[in-house]
Amino acid sequence: MPRKPTNKPFWGGSGGRGFPANNFEDRSRREYFGHDDRMGRPNEGQRHLQNRQRVTFKKPNYKPDPAKKNRFIKLDDDILMSTGSNNNSRPVVNIMGRGKNFSRGRNSPLPRSHSRMDGRWIVNMSDSNWYKIIIQQGNKYTKEFVLSNLLSMMAPCTFTPIAYKIRDNDAVFYVEGFNVANKLNNCDKRISCTDGSKLGLRVFPGQPRIQIDDALKERLKLAMAKRYNQETCALDLSKFHQDSDLASEYFCPLDRSNILQVVLNIVHEHIPGLLALKLDSNKLQNIDRLGTLADKFENLKILYIGDNKIKEVSHLNALRNLQLEELYLEGNPLCSKYKNKKEEYINDIRKSFPKLLKLDGVDLPPPILFDVEDPVIRLPPTQKIFIAQSNTKAYAIASQFFQQYFLVFDSESRQPLLDAYHENALFSMTVNVLPRFSPYHNENCNILRVTEASRRHKLKKYGKLPIVSFISEMPRTKHDLNSFTMDLCIATEGMIFISLTGLFKELNSKDNKELLRYFDRQFIIAPEGAGFCVHEEHLSVSNATPAQKKKADTLVPEQPTPGPSTAPAPIANAAALTEEMKQHMAIQLSQHTKMMPEWSYKCLEEVQWNYDNAQLAFREALSLNKIPPNAFIQ
Repeated sequence: MPRKPTNKPFWGGSGGRGFPANNFEDRSRREYFGHDDRMGRPNEGQRHLQNRQRVTFKKPNYKPDPAKKNRFIKLDDDILMSTGSNNNSRPVVNIMGRGKNFSRGRNSPLPRSHSRMDGRWIVNMSDSNWYKIIIQQGNKYTKEFVLSNLLSMMAPCTFTPIAYKIRDNDAVFYVEGFNVANKLNNCDKRISCTDGSKLGLRVFPGQPRIQIDDALKERLKLAMAKRYNQETCALDLSKFHQDSDLASEYFCPLDRSNILQVVLNIVHEHIPGLLALKLDSNKLQNIDRLGTLADKFENLKILYIGDNKIKEVSHLNALRNLQLEELYLEGNPLCSKYKNKKEEYINDIRKSFPKLLKLDGVDLPPPILFDVEDPVIRLPPTQKIFIAQSNTKAYAIASQFFQQYFLVFDSESRQPLLDAYHENALFSMTVNVLPRFSPYHNENCNILRVTEASRRHKLKKYGKLPIVSFISEMPRTKHDLNSFTMDLCIATEGMIFISLTGLFKELNSKDNKELLRYFDRQFIIAPEGAGFCVHEEHLSVSNATPAQKKKADTLVPEQPTPGPSTAPAPIANAAALTEEMKQHMAIQLSQHTKMMPEWSYKCLEEVQWNYDNAQLAFREALSLNKIPPNAFIQ
């Protein structure tokens, strides 16, 4: 028969084996862990369940005992003890949870910095990848004895001891790399000494301290002197923290900003004309400090910063003021992003260094230096007039055409311009950087402002009548002929394409203000009858820049209007006028006075090329009948 089920707990009850159900330790254990792992005695048909634990996810009711908040523990070397005492005058340490800057102790959840496993010391990982090696009783042995035996024991593995010093009775130095530190740790008690003892050592995570003083600066100068090549004016600072002349006593990593700054200052003081600098394998990550290279070394053309920790191409912007011709970056994390994108890699690097000719040891195609200012490459001087294929005939036609055109354009009536345009001519105008209330804005065809193609089409003028009607409504102007520049881009027997720029004054009749404007006009003129006419014109109007205003003041100085008895005032820049300008002025005066060009030239020459005074002199001479009839155009 099956056994009769019982309600007694599996772990026993009062009077049975095991602990009583109301035992304090059992109850507190259940409350602390938040679940009850007890279960009843299984029935006959449920014996397969007797090893299954019952877990409940109930809210823990555990409350720490205030009396147990402070623990008294034995002092250890690797923890910080708080200052305080109890009745027994023993130090008190608060047990804290796992985390950064938490205290370590006997009951601390953090691992000890040095512990044993199977009778051997275990080396814990270091965040900085640097380790402190302590040779116990190292003052009894020479540095050569200790290092030579360690290197022999670790062969073929090698290491570079950094800052080897005797502290108290021990010898201390530093190494880089977990594998090296672990192999050194395995040498503990394996090297026999002359006194019959075994050489003991301990390995801890730690990084050497840096203290910059005059002695260190002198050692830096000596170390850099042997690394400098005077013939090529190149300095090699690769793996600088492992330099044999420094590492024996000092720790000089260039990834520390204070060390890097001191090194660059020394180089600037003694080698200001440095041409090439090598900074490979120095763990450089933040290279903002290298931005001072452009100020300290103007002649620096070659820079090697490979095998470092530069992650983004944007970090190179700190060096973009350098006029580099050769750059080496291979071995940095940023290069791994361009494994299959060589062209993109080159383009991104050249955005910061447009003059680069060699990258990672590979020659690059010559750069396209449209926007790069090079003191060696000089652009040709600017010219006021450019004529394609030196077509003097086209230049004579264009000069005469514009003399007549602007003479009428600046007059009170622009109706005579009907003869200057073809029957089916096209005209458009764009406006830049002008106030909203400007009279030009209503007819603005600027594609940046007027995005609809249909509206731009309506704003254009087709035919000479709409064109001249629109031009007549524009404000009155006075063009400065001395500011004109003219380019004859295309000149054939059938047409001439001309680009004309210059300054003009917009005359406001309301408040008598004169506003200086800049214009850019493109004309296509073609033969028509006995002369030429405009088939297409595009006008662009904008405010004059400060430089243009300053230039206009020197070209066209304000002159007082002379009275009848006042002598003509000479123009300030008459000596600066070219013969071409003088001919243009003579033609313009000839069109205005109907005198022959040679007489107009003579009139301007007598008043020292002041156009206004030439007109006054002409009227005065005409009223006194001093001009012969043969001086006029018949």
